[in-house]
Amino acid sequence: MRQGVRAAGWAAAVLISQAGAQPAVQDAKAPYDGFRVVAVELDSVADVRAMQAIGADQWSHRVREGQPTDFMVSPDQLAELDRLGLPYAVTIEDVQGMIDEERTRLRLGGGTRGWFDDFKDLDAINAQLDAFAASRPDIAETFDVGLTIEGRTMRGLRIANDAFGDGTCKPTILINACQHAREWIAPMVGMYAADRLLAEHGVDQAITDLVNRSEILLVPVANPDGYSFTWTSQRLWRKNRRNNGNGTIGVDLNRNWGVGWGMNNGSSGSGSSEIYRGTAPFSEPETQILKALAEAQPRLAAQVDLHSYGQLILAPWGYTGDLPPDHATFQQLGGEMQQIIRSVNGRTYTHGPCYTALYPISGGEGDWFWGDREAHNFLIELRGNNFVLPPQEIIPNAEEVYPALVHFMSWARQTRRPPADFNDDAAMNTLDVLAFLNAWGAGDGSADFNDDGSVNTLDVLEFLNAWAAGC
Repeated sequence: MRQGVRAAGWAAAVLISQAGAQPAVQDAKAPYDGFRVVAVELDSVADVRAMQAIGADQWSHRVREGQPTDFMVSPDQLAELDRLGLPYAVTIEDVQGMIDEERTRLRLGGGTRGWFDDFKDLDAINAQLDAFAASRPDIAETFDVGLTIEGRTMRGLRIANDAFGDGTCKPTILINACQHAREWIAPMVGMYAADRLLAEHGVDQAITDLVNRSEILLVPVANPDGYSFTWTSQRLWRKNRRNNGNGTIGVDLNRNWGVGWGMNNGSSGSGSSEIYRGTAPFSEPETQILKALAEAQPRLAAQVDLHSYGQLILAPWGYTGDLPPDHATFQQLGGEMQQIIRSVNGRTYTHGPCYTALYPISGGEGDWFWGDREAHNFLIELRGNNFVLPPQEIIPNAEEVYPALVHFMSWARQTRRPPADFNDDAAMNTLDVLAFLNAWGAGDGSADFNDDGSVNTLDVLEFLNAWAAGC
């Protein structure tokens, strides 16, 4: 094993590898015949650049010295790899065979199996959104986010109890999934979370409080065109379906957001790259309409972006190694979510800033939500050893992530509610004044409204000013 590669060199090498990697299959009708996935030992920046030069499709989300990195390679690329002499092991012998098995299983179906027992295409997901709304019209409704570049409608589900409290006082939480089309597990986990929230409202007190006192928006497929394309044509497609006008197709939507956009530090200006950032921030309809959705929420508190694979809980920043404001809170929340996930099935998810825990991402969604909207957020890389998961992984993956999502959403709801909503009923009225004055008269620490360590008349003035300002 060759030694002596500096961490900075690895970060640079990773972004070079991604920026230069060509899609392994250019023709939408071409099968993956003869393609394999190999775990390559990369011990130097030169090794990473050599894999970039042969055009291998990097699957691993992390490249670390001494750890094998997954690449999908064509027969010609495998021959080049042999010529390079880099040590590797074949982890998937027949990519097309794996996809064919998946297609056959999906085509045959499973009779009366449950909805989460196998992956679902866009039509099935949209139909289930309608079913969710029909099953709980008291707390659920569908909405249209907007149109994609190919004219499909990006759809979402709103979960909120409008009969409880005042909607203008409730924090909003956004969960979106599947910016990258081939990551089929991501929308399934998002849909599972919606299913459980609807089923547990009115049964579980913590879920009831969360739904009653916040507004939760779920967008299960943030890349409808690309996702549909993976079902009809090219299973391992990643980007959207933008015709770049130069013989290349697609923009990486998670490199098209406004904070850190344009840096050759985890994104590429080449349309042939899997991490092509587009011609400008928000050049793509998909990111434009998600941005508009976020900007329309005056009390946006938190956001989650679901991806696969790698078992990671990633906080800002992605575009720089500098730590973000409120880094300590991100670390605390990430650690708590890690423990919650581990407690379910024993799976360990690594947490930390995206730049160091994963790799540089410039123009990523999470950086925009924190840098522009000041919404705490995490990108969660779900489980799996590749993008084609066995369906038996869906429910265990969803079951372990769901309570972590609930924990984060509950924290955001409690932390970002109006501070003068003293009795926590999602409304601002005289009951809050009475509750505050009772606590203040008793000398209760909760009445230390200005957080100066003592309960006095300054707290009354501070509270009344906040209360008068409303939600």
